[in-house]
Amino acid sequence: MDHYLSRQYENRDMATLLRFASEATAVRLPGLTYWNPGDVAWQLGMFPPGADLSGHVRMWEGASGVVALAIFEPPLHFAFDLHPRLGLDTSLADDVLSWVEQRRRGIVVGGGAVPVAYQMLGESTLSTEVLESDAARISFLEIRGYVRVERHSVRYSRDLDEPVGLAALPKGMRFRHVTDDDIEARAELHRDAWSVWGASSFSESRYRRLRANPVYDETLDIVLESAEGNLLSYCICWFDRENGIGHFEPVGTRPAFAGQGLGRALVMEGLRRLKERGAHTALIGTASVNEPALRTYAACGFKLVERQYYYSRLIGP
Repeated sequence: MDHYLSRQYENRDMATLLRFASEATAVRLPGLTYWNPGDVAWQLGMFPPGADLSGHVRMWEGASGVVALAIFEPPLHFAFDLHPRLGLDTSLADDVLSWVEQRRRGIVVGGGAVPVAYQMLGESTLSTEVLESDAARISFLEIRGYVRVERHSVRYSRDLDEPVGLAALPKGMRFRHVTDDDIEARAELHRDAWSVWGASSFSESRYRRLRANPVYDETLDIVLESAEGNLLSYCICWFDRENGIGHFEPVGTRPAFAGQGLGRALVMEGLRRLKERGAHTALIGTASVNEPALRTYAACGFKLVERQYYYSRLIGP
């Protein structure tokens, strides 16, 4: 039996986790994976700067390197993955979930601490997301007491070998990438774009840390600017060069400018830039209730390839 050791994440581990995500992506092709490299960069970048990640991020390592990763998002959600070359190693998966569940039991939830996106799950729960096609992981979670919640996100894919049309822009608007001079305005744009889902804590310091990530490409952090110089819409594209896959995370438009086709134009520009860099596939996803995004991505040529459901269980003290 293989022996694995677990330890807390340290800042020097980022490159190692990016490699883990890229390897997992390669093994699962042509299917989807749980984390592309940019997903890891984005998810870890969402923790407050200076936050102690020892209680939130844990790695499991074997002779061949990282074999599992878990990220606990307080107060009641987590994501995890096992290296797909292992299959579903139930003893390793048990260890991963035991760590997460222990972390969750140490948190008292109440007083509005649950983010809007998870309030429907209840204050006494712990949840994660699972690809609908991942029968082995679903079976494992059900044995551990998790049940499917009728809420899901959708995962889309687009073949970049097909033509990518030029995006039409309203008069006076232009695309450009973000520079160091835009950090304050770009962080404010993100907060405004996501205000429809609740108050956003996205800060300039978080954004600076994200830009310092080795997988971040400034020229794929695209904004749509008005003739007056105001930032109206944005997206970040992440390019996994090893696998030829690009994906979008996140995409946002100011609510005051929604419904004008700006998001579609921006995504099309992102597709064009990814194709220029040699990407053969682009991925994007959103919550199934986000109807404007669903319409936008379909209009950009994306096809539904997978649903990802929440699985949740009650957690006692």
